[in-house]
Amino acid sequence: MKLSLFNLSMLIVYALVCVGIGIWSSRGSKDDDFLIAGRKIKLFGFISTVVASYIGGAAIVAYSAYVYKFGISAIAVFVGTAAGFLLFIPYALKLRKISSQKKFLTLSDWFYFKYNDKIGLVSALILLVVYFGMLLNQFIAGSSILAHISGMNYDTALLISSSIIVIYLFAGGFRSVVRTDIFQYMILFVLFILLGYLLLKDNSSMSMELFNFSDMDPGMTVVFIAFGILIIFQSAEYWQRVYAAKNDKVVKRGLIGSAFFVVITGFAITIVGLAAHHYVPGIEPRNAFAEGMTVLVPPRFLGAGLVLLFAAIMSSADTIIFVLASSMAKDYIAHFSKKEVSQHNLKIQTKIFIVLFSVLGFLMAYFFRDIIAVILFITGLGFTIIPAAIASFHFKLSDRAVMASFIAGIVYILILILADKLIPELSIASIIVASLFLVFFQLLDRKKLKLQSKT
Repeated sequence: MKLSLFNLSMLIVYALVCVGIGIWSSRGSKDDDFLIAGRKIKLFGFISTVVASYIGGAAIVAYSAYVYKFGISAIAVFVGTAAGFLLFIPYALKLRKISSQKKFLTLSDWFYFKYNDKIGLVSALILLVVYFGMLLNQFIAGSSILAHISGMNYDTALLISSSIIVIYLFAGGFRSVVRTDIFQYMILFVLFILLGYLLLKDNSSMSMELFNFSDMDPGMTVVFIAFGILIIFQSAEYWQRVYAAKNDKVVKRGLIGSAFFVVITGFAITIVGLAAHHYVPGIEPRNAFAEGMTVLVPPRFLGAGLVLLFAAIMSSADTIIFVLASSMAKDYIAHFSKKEVSQHNLKIQTKIFIVLFSVLGFLMAYFFRDIIAVILFITGLGFTIIPAAIASFHFKLSDRAVMASFIAGIVYILILILADKLIPELSIASIIVASLFLVFFQLLDRKKLKLQSKT
C-alpha cells in the first residue's frame, strides 16, 4: 500500500505538532519541570499520560496477538489493569506523601529509601534491563506495523519515529512527556471511537459475531486479569506519575479515571484484533493488528490509522526513554556520586542519556527484530521485583530477604533461557519464585533475631 499525499500530510502535521509541543514545553521551564514536571500535574494530564503510556506500539502488537490467539478472553488484560489502578491507589497516596518529602524521581528511589544501597542498585539494574527491552519492543513493534500498513520500509518508519521522540524529549523533558501524552491520547481516543463507529455503522453483522462472549476461556481470563493487576506494581512510569501529581486528589481521581479509560481503549483495540481473528485466519499473531486495521479501516482513512499508530508508539516510547534516562542519572550517577548533584546537573545528565538511549534503541531495533523473546524475558524479569515492592508497604522486610528475592527471580529467568523453556506460563512464574524466597528468608531472619534477643 502506498501513502497518498493527503495521508502523508496528516503524518507530517502530527509529527510537527509533537515537536512543537516539546519546544513549547521547554520555554521558561525550571530544572524540576524538566525532571518531574514541577510535581504539579493536574487531573486531565495525569489520566492522559497514564493511559497513553500504557497503550504503546508493543502493547498493541502483543495484545492484538493475544486476541487473535485466544479471542475475546484477552480483553481481561485491560480489566485487570483497571483493577490494578484501583488497587494501587492506597500505595500511590503513601508514595506521593513520602516522595514529596524525599524528592523521589524513580521507582528505585523507593528501594534506596526503604533498604540499603545494594538493594536499590539491584532494583535499578533490573528495571534498566526491563525498560530497555520495552523500548526495543516499542521501536520494533511500531515500526513493523507502520511498514506493514503504509508501504514504508521498516528502516524509514523506525528512523522517523525515533527522531521525532528524541527532539521533543530533549527539548522539554518530563513536561514534554506529559503534554505530548495529553495530545497523543486525545488523538488515540478520537480515532479509536471512529473505529468503533465504522464497525457498528457499516458492519453490524460483523460486530454481533465479534463480541460473542460465550467464547471466553475462564482459565485464560483469570490469567489475563492477574497479569493486568500485577503489572502496575512494577511499572516505573506509573510511580513517576504519582510523584509528579499536584496533590492527593489528582492521584486518587486520576487512577480511577485511568481505570475507566484504559478499559474503553482496550475495548477498541480488541475490535481490531478480533476482526483479524475472525476474518484473516492463518496469519502470524504478531501481524493481527495490521491485518485487523486493513479489514476495518477504509483506504480513505489510512492516514488516520497511521496517525493512531504514531501516537501509540510515541506515547509509550517517550515515557520509556525518560524512565531510562532519569534512572541512569539519579539511580547510578547521582546516588553514588561523592558530591551532592544539583537539579541542574541532573537535568543535563538526563538530556545526555535521552539521546544515548534513543540511539541505542534505534540501533538495536535496526539489527534485532524479533519481539516475542524480548517480551517474555522482560516480563519475567520485571515480575521479580513485585513481591518485595508490594510487601515493603505492609511489612518491615530484612535487607537479605529482599536481595534473595531479587536474585532468585533473576537466576530463575536465566535458567529458563539456558534450558530453552522461556514460555509465557513459566516466565511469569518468576513472581512465585521471588515470593517464596522473600518469605523463606524473612522467616529465617526473624527466627535468627529472636534467638539473638534471647541470648
